[in-house]
Amino acid sequence: MRLPTKAQQLTMSLATAKLRERTQFRLSVLPPASPPPFMFQEHPFGGLPSCPPGSPDPVINNLTELERVGVLGHGADGTVYKARHRRTGAELVVKSLRVRGDGGAALREADVHLRVAAAAPDHPHVVRLHGVFSANPAACSDQQLLRLVLEYVPGGSLSDVLRRRGRLPEDAIAGVARNVLCGLRHLHRLGIVHGDVKPSNLLVGLHGEVKIADFGASLHVPSGGGGAHRAAGAEGTCAYMSPERLDPEGFGAASPSGAADLSSDVWSLGVVLLECHMGRFPLVAAGERPEWAALVVAVCFGSAPEVPVTASSEFRDFVRRCLEKDWRRRATVDELLGHPFVAGGPPCCATTTTTNEWLTNFHDELMTVERKEHS
Repeated sequence: MRLPTKAQQLTMSLATAKLRERTQFRLSVLPPASPPPFMFQEHPFGGLPSCPPGSPDPVINNLTELERVGVLGHGADGTVYKARHRRTGAELVVKSLRVRGDGGAALREADVHLRVAAAAPDHPHVVRLHGVFSANPAACSDQQLLRLVLEYVPGGSLSDVLRRRGRLPEDAIAGVARNVLCGLRHLHRLGIVHGDVKPSNLLVGLHGEVKIADFGASLHVPSGGGGAHRAAGAEGTCAYMSPERLDPEGFGAASPSGAADLSSDVWSLGVVLLECHMGRFPLVAAGERPEWAALVVAVCFGSAPEVPVTASSEFRDFVRRCLEKDWRRRATVDELLGHPFVAGGPPCCATTTTTNEWLTNFHDELMTVERKEHS
C-alpha cells in the first residue's frame, strides 16, 4: 500500500480539522438508507419497452439486427460496444450494463433515457435512444444485463478532445457551453438532474455539436419542487461536484431540494468550461490529483475558483456565475443561455468557423491514431 506524501498528509489533516469544526457536517457521498423509487416497480424489466415511441431511425426491435464491431470502453458495471445495423449499415452503440440488486444505476439510466425519448426522441444535444433490451449473459447465470442501444457519436468525448488538443479557443468553449446548456435545459424541464456533467460524458459530433450522455448518476426531481435522496452508486464524480453536494448541511441543501439538485449541474458545467480554457483540471494545483480531501478543502472551504486573467471578460463573468458557491445565487440554465458569452453565437446545433477548424484538426489526429491502432 502506497503511503501518502507529506503534502497529501497535510492536506488531509487540514480537511479533517475543517470538518471537525463543523459538527453538523454530513457527507452527501454516503448512501442513503434506501434508494429512490423507479418507474417500474413490479418487475425491473416489466415496464421497459424494447423500442420507445417515436424512436429515431433505425428502429431496433431485436438485438439480432445488430452486428458487433468492436469494444469502445469498459466500466465497473458493464461494457460499451460499437455495433452496425445489418439492414441499414447505421453505426450504433450498445451499452451493456450489469443489473445489481434492485437495478441501481442500470435501471436509472434506462428510466432517464425513456423519459427523454418520450418527450423528444431526437433532441440534438442529448444522446438518442434506439432501444432497451434485457437478457441473462448465460443460461446458468442469474445475473441480468440491461442493454441500451444508443446513438453513435463519432467524435468521441470532450475528454478525448482535451487530451489531444489541450486548451480550447474561447469560441469553441462558447459552442460547448451553448450546446450543453441546450441539453440541460431540455433535461431540467423534464425534472431530470444529470448529476455527472464532466468531459467524458459530453460527446462531440463531426460538426462540433456536443451531446450529453451517461445518465447513471441522474435522478428525477418531483414536479412539486422537492428533491430526491441519491441512491448508492448514483453520486457521480466528486471532482465535478458542487459545494452543496459535498457539504449539504453547510451550504443550505440538507433537506431535499429540486432547485439545489438542478443547480448542481450548472456548477459542474462551470468546472468543465474552466478545464477547457486551462487545459487541465482547474480546482487543484497543476500536477496535483483531484483527491477527495483536497477537493473538499478547495470547493467547500477555499475561495472562489480563479479564472485566468487572460480570458475575456465575458468568459470570466460566465464562469463566475456558474461557480457561485451559494446555489441560491448561482445562475440558472435559462439565465446562462442569455449571457453575452453564448448568446451572440450561432444556434445550439451550429458551430463557428474557428470551432470547425480546431475540430477538423482533431478528427485528422483521431483518424491517424485509429489507423495506427488497426495496423
